[in-house]
Amino acid sequence: MPAAVIYIAASMLFVGAAPLPHGYYVLLRLVETIVFAWAAQISHSRKNKFLPWAFGLLALLFNPIIKVHLPKVVWAFIDIGAALFLLLTKRHVQHSENGRI
Repeated sequence: MPAAVIYIAASMLFVGAAPLPHGYYVLLRLVETIVFAWAAQISHSRKNKFLPWAFGLLALLFNPIIKVHLPKVVWAFIDIGAALFLLLTKRHVQHSENGRI
């Protein structure tokens, strides 16, 4: 996964902690589901035991089809926590300098 995708996804999550129009949260759910599912696949292919499960749970939490309804305050903490988790695990899912996984 390119580092730019990780930074954009994390930035979107940090911004998502603010009160914004409903359309942003629909886009956020779609983008984050794709990014977390992709990160789960990469970490699984790298034989990591914990990260595929964590990324998979985040993908399920953010999925736009079966929505999880929580108060806005709880979502703000989830958004910030998911952004931090994505940034802290960046080296496990990012492409290396030569373009390989």
